[in-house]
Amino acid sequence: MGQKGNCMRWGKIIVFLLLALGLGAGPVLGATPTEVVRGILTEVLQIQNNPALNGSQHEAERARAIRQVIQRSFDFPYMAENSLGPSFHSLSSAQRQEFIQVFSSLFQASYTNLVLQFLKKETVKYGPETKEGQGVRVATTLIRTNDSIPVDYLLHQRNGKWLLYDVVVDGVSILEKYQNGFAQEVRSRSFDSLLSKMKTQLKALP
Repeated sequence: MGQKGNCMRWGKIIVFLLLALGLGAGPVLGATPTEVVRGILTEVLQIQNNPALNGSQHEAERARAIRQVIQRSFDFPYMAENSLGPSFHSLSSAQRQEFIQVFSSLFQASYTNLVLQFLKKETVKYGPETKEGQGVRVATTLIRTNDSIPVDYLLHQRNGKWLLYDVVVDGVSILEKYQNGFAQEVRSRSFDSLLSKMKTQLKALP
């Protein structure tokens, strides 16, 4: 086998290893919901506990790496539509696209901060998968030094991949919190007021 053949063979091996280690560009086709969640949490914990990224001076680097994981793991268009409820369908195409973009950026920034603060050296215990509507709920328990917190991940399939669309922390749904807050703002004021507030919140986040 010539040099070109060796390069091709090693290239295929490297690609396989990257996929097996969960370092590819997104959820691996054919993975179960639990495997997807485990891969996401493992990657985030590796970022948080990487000695080269220790300390407050590297927090921005950790945040960027964690945000990349979040970007490819959630179904943001679905979440944006459901967070706004029936009001979403009354928007123009341009308004919908802007709302999805702002919602996605706000969620990514907020959830990245949450992960930076609360997911560090904890142990994750995985529970059963259960059917949840058209998707699946993966139950986990975050075990800390003095307590444990139930965290459930809700996923559904898009183009053959399992993507997250909600996280339920100690019985509280993140998506439902958005739904309640957004609905109240739209009812009492307007969609434009909601969008303006979301942009203000986004600017205030690191």
